[in-house]
This record gives sequence, structure tokens and C-alpha cells, in this order.
Amino acid sequence: MPAPSQTDTGFPTHPAWMEIDLDALAANYAELQRRAGPSIKIIASLKANAYGHGAVATAKTLSGLGTFALSTGSFRDAVAIRDAGITTPIVMFGGNLPDGIADYLDYDLIPTVYNMATAQAVSDTAKTPVPVYIKVDAGMGRLGIALPEADAFIRRVAALPRVIIEGVYTHLSFNDAVGQEWSKRGIDRFNALIAGLRDSGLDIPVTQAVASSNLMVGHMDGSNAICPGHLLYGLPSVAPDLADIAPFQPVLRSVRARLIHIGEFPDDPELKTGGYHVKRQGPRTGVVPLGLYDGYRKPQDGAPAAVLLQGRRLPVLGVSLEHLTFDLLDLDNVAIGDDVVVLGADGDDCITLAELANWQGCRAIDELMNFDGRLPHRYYGST
Repeated sequence: MPAPSQTDTGFPTHPAWMEIDLDALAANYAELQRRAGPSIKIIASLKANAYGHGAVATAKTLSGLGTFALSTGSFRDAVAIRDAGITTPIVMFGGNLPDGIADYLDYDLIPTVYNMATAQAVSDTAKTPVPVYIKVDAGMGRLGIALPEADAFIRRVAALPRVIIEGVYTHLSFNDAVGQEWSKRGIDRFNALIAGLRDSGLDIPVTQAVASSNLMVGHMDGSNAICPGHLLYGLPSVAPDLADIAPFQPVLRSVRARLIHIGEFPDDPELKTGGYHVKRQGPRTGVVPLGLYDGYRKPQDGAPAAVLLQGRRLPVLGVSLEHLTFDLLDLDNVAIGDDVVVLGADGDDCITLAELANWQGCRAIDELMNFDGRLPHRYYGST
């Protein structure tokens, strides 16, 4: 395995980590641009610390690839990106109060507005004209100015001093065929809104409605930008019967930990009456420092949860606050410090993110959020 290009500290003292493949990220970006077409702008979503992959390293890679803009709802992540010297435009998703606009402008961040209080705060705070994006709720029911009110709202914002409407966008994610049709209807209504604004002389430089779900099923619209998130990181965003994720590579290569303890147990019937021994099949167990605190969750009852060591699946016996204990079965040539794969490939076998999430009764994205901020990252490839 090649040496990582960037390594966070902490491995010797707490030997558990995530491995992130930035070359896979670059390949996914290229595939998205190919599908969308060369004239379509990519606003790359880095929300939630780049879906748990690390906002700064991800931003460096995507900026180096020429992405039109980055986007996130986290002010902390946006500041870290700016502090790393990255000057690519950053569109801030909704998440601020009007009082936070001054901080946004100090860091050259582009606010999203969907109420007049925030729009007025931009106008009052800015010393020179600054761009904003307007979010329209075209049916999601989360954030945005409601579609029936959007035309009048956008015109009011456009009349404010020192405010430039650079973009208008919406979001209509879906998972199944019913949701796909709903999304198409919402995007059609959004496109009608944009057309009406332009027909009356209000030109919007950037429009965006299509994100990962639409891209997976090949649904492009008349907008000139896309905002992919899941697909950038090789994550499925729709049910597998609608589209194949195969052209997109997982950016999370693996989650690994090093063996810190080998438990040796005599053939004592009393030991088999309690604790992890009830499920133990072999005479020895292994322990890695990857527990609830580190993002690993207790598997559901009956789930065949396992780790990989020397290409073998070894059953998980239990997870506590700071440790994961597994059965070594008949493996006898193991040693303290050996790499244990919690997620990823080892030999001819591989534990996928979807498989791990299924054992723990959650979605792949939930699994990423479990680990985010708890484990250091090793980055492979170019930043």
C-alpha cells in the first residue's frame, strides 16, 4: 500500500483510523463532469465535514480539479477551508441567523438567504456589493422560500442595495421511483420560476436543482449547475433498482485498528457462562481500541458482524465504550500490533460500508457520521 500523503497524529497512542482515497474522489468528480457535460458548473457539496471524509483535504482536491464552487452548512468547516489558503468560492447552505452574516462576509463566504431578515442583514452589513444565493423550497419541506412566494421574494432581494443575486437553487432528493417522479415535478416548477424571472428581465447567473439522486438516474434539467454530494464520495443516493453506483468509487477506503490485546483462555466451562465468552468459539480473543466512543455501534441481534484479519472473517463478540472484542477462532499466528480491518478489503474479502451499516441497523451515511470527528484520517493520493 502506498504511503499516505497526509497523516493526522494520534496513531501510536490510539491506533485506530480511517483511510481516505483522494484519487477516488478525483475520479468521481471526473465522472460527474462527464455525465453533466463540460458546460455545467459543479458546486461540490462538503456538508458535514465532507460527509465525514474531511472538509479541508477534500476541498483542496476539488479546488485543484477546478470545481466552480464548494458548499457547506458548517461555518467551522468553511473557516478551516479558508485558513488552509483555499480561495474557491464557498456557498453556505442555510444554517445561520441574521446576526451571523458579518462573520460570513469576513471570511468571504457566500450566504444563502430565504427570508428577508437575512437578506436585509447582508445589505446592511456589506460595505460593497456581495453575492448571495437564494434557496427555493420546491417541495422538500425543509429550508427555502416557498415556491409560490419565490418570484416576489427574489425581486425584493434584488432591489436591496449591496446585494447581488448570483444564484438560485433548490433541492429535491429522493430514493425510490415515486420520489423520482415527485422530484421531476418539483424541478419543472423550479425551472418555470427561473424562466419567468428571466422573461421579465431578471437574469440569474447560476441556477441549480439537480443533485446526486437526479444524476444517478440521468435526470438533467435546464439549469447550468449541479450540486453533487453522495456521488462525489461514492455513496448511493437512490435504491439499487433505480441506478447502479458501480461507476463511482468509495472514497472511504477502510477503517482500521491495531490489535492491542490477545486474550488466551483455558478450556474452563465456568468461563462460558458469562460475558463475551458465551459467544466465543475459539480459545482466544482479540481486542482493538475502537468502541462506541470511536463510532462503532453495537450490531443488531443476529447480525453476522465481523472484522478481517489475515483475510479471515472473525466474529465480533462485543463492543464497549472504547473497545471492540472479536473471536480469533483458530488463528494462531497473530501478534500485538497487527492490522485489523473493520471496514474495507483484506486479502480476497471486503467488508463494505453498506454491509457494516446493515449490521448496525442504519444507513451508510449514518455510519459515516458515526465515525466522523472520532477517528483520525490518513489520506492517500494528491491533495
